Amino acid sequence: MTTGSHVMSVGAGDSVQLDCEFEATTFNLFDNPVLWRKTQGAEHTQVNMMGNVLEPFVALRRFAVDFVPKPPSYTLWLHIAGQSSSF
Repeated sequence: MTTGSHVMSVGAGDSVQLDCEFEATTFNLFDNPVLWRKTQGAEHTQVNMMGNVLEPFVALRRFAVDFVPKPPSYTLWLHIAGQSSSF
C-alpha cells in the first residue's frame, strides 16, 4: 500500500504530525511492516522500521512513530518535533 502525496504548509520550527490510516481484514505487522519514507528529489530514505526510527533521523531526536491497531482499522503516525532556529 502506498499513500498519495500531501502538501502541508508549516512555519520554520513548527511541529507536524503525519498520519496514515488503513483497513485490513487480516494484518500482521511482521509480515507487512508499515513504514514512512522520505522522498526529496531523486533521494528516497526510509524513516522507520515499524516503531523504530532509523538513522539519520533517530540522531536528531525529533522523530517519533506510533502505531495503533484497532482491527480492522490501523493508524500509523509520524511525529516531527519543531525546532527553533535563531538567525
